Amino acid sequence: MVFSGLIGLKDDLEDRLRPIRAQIFPRQLLLELQDNALKGQLLRGAGPEPVSIDLPLPPLTCLDGQPLEKEPLGDLIGDLLVRDGLLDAVVLASLPEGAVEWRVVDWPSAAIPDDPIEALRTIDPTLGFAVPLAEATIDLRPLPGATPRMLLAVAPRKLVEDWIDVFNLAGAQLERLAPAQSCRLAAVNALLELAPGDELTLLIHPLPVGARLLLLRRAEPVFDWPLPQEDDDLVREVNRCVAFYRRRDPSVRRLRLLLSAPLASQDILQDALGVRAEILTAEPFGSLVLQGLAMAEPAR
Repeated sequence: MVFSGLIGLKDDLEDRLRPIRAQIFPRQLLLELQDNALKGQLLRGAGPEPVSIDLPLPPLTCLDGQPLEKEPLGDLIGDLLVRDGLLDAVVLASLPEGAVEWRVVDWPSAAIPDDPIEALRTIDPTLGFAVPLAEATIDLRPLPGATPRMLLAVAPRKLVEDWIDVFNLAGAQLERLAPAQSCRLAAVNALLELAPGDELTLLIHPLPVGARLLLLRRAEPVFDWPLPQEDDDLVREVNRCVAFYRRRDPSVRRLRLLLSAPLASQDILQDALGVRAEILTAEPFGSLVLQGLAMAEPAR
């Protein structure tokens, strides 16, 4: 009976100390959301712990970044948090690729406004997004260089609210939702910002079907394009995109090929471009998106 009372006292003390411990020693869960999978790892202190969440999702759970099955998704994420003892962790999540559109914008004035997001909503430029800026969540980041240029990413506000609902259903403490594209770019920024001025970087991100090509001058995106699945078609499309950009900018003299993961057509692509591919590693992070997510600021 005495031991039973002591055990109850210990459990009560643990319950009281848990929120205090969480404030003093905060834990952050990095979570990469994809249409077909979830990947996550804990960030604590100086760096990340090993990947603890790596699960496929049933078909049509998410489509083009939109959570179609909010309650099952919320239940799944909540179960994972309970399983790993992470209910007190704050969650930093990346929106799936299909949720976000992005552009590089140049400010007409000599300096970026104090509140660039509000200024952008007021100006409401024609940028060809599927969603009006008035109905979008906006992520806006300065790009390196002397001119006032920024990377603009937008997602439908309803889609973002749906993901917030998913995390509320999970009982999670969601602190941040960031575009996967911006996270990946943040992860490779240090690798690109000192690139030679005449170098065009090709960053290819393999997807479950096909891949995504991003052309960069130093750390600035200049062209973004989907790539087909078949090897010959993919190589042909990459060559077409590079030729298109070189016609626009004849100053390009050299190429650099970066892959976020191994590519089946890698050898053919290397021969076609005349350059060796570099496979990017995100270790100790589970992916470039998770690495960049740890650096990203919240969208507004």
